[in-house]
Amino acid sequence: MQPYGMDYIADINVFSGVDREALFRALSYLDAHGYIQNHCQQMMDNGWTWGGAQLTATGLDYLSEDGGLTAEEKIITVKLDEDTIKALMCSAVERSSAPDAEKTTLKQRIKSMGTAALKDLIPDLLSKGIESTPDLIQWLGTNLG
Repeated sequence: MQPYGMDYIADINVFSGVDREALFRALSYLDAHGYIQNHCQQMMDNGWTWGGAQLTATGLDYLSEDGGLTAEEKIITVKLDEDTIKALMCSAVERSSAPDAEKTTLKQRIKSMGTAALKDLIPDLLSKGIESTPDLIQWLGTNLG
């Protein structure tokens, strides 16, 4: 991205040594995919005129190590509050085949968990849930079509 960043490139000489036809095709391709704004024009004789080029936000995100905002737009965030997570855990305990006394104790312990303890438990809980899902492959096939 250096030294141009998202600046408009007005001087074709920055591409010295590059085949001009290949450059025009590449600029057209990148423009068609939204990575740059190509201000070059193809003429009637199949030649073309340099009008400049500019990197778009999408192009900059593509070049960014973290993917920029484009990557963030592809992230699905699921927010569950503490009470919802605890309710889901208690519901799972209730559906289990454990003795009633054990269910009652576990549900009381879940309900009394602090935020920090719950946050520490979530990654393992999610992994255990995925590992424990019976017939995961069949379930995914059914639910994903």
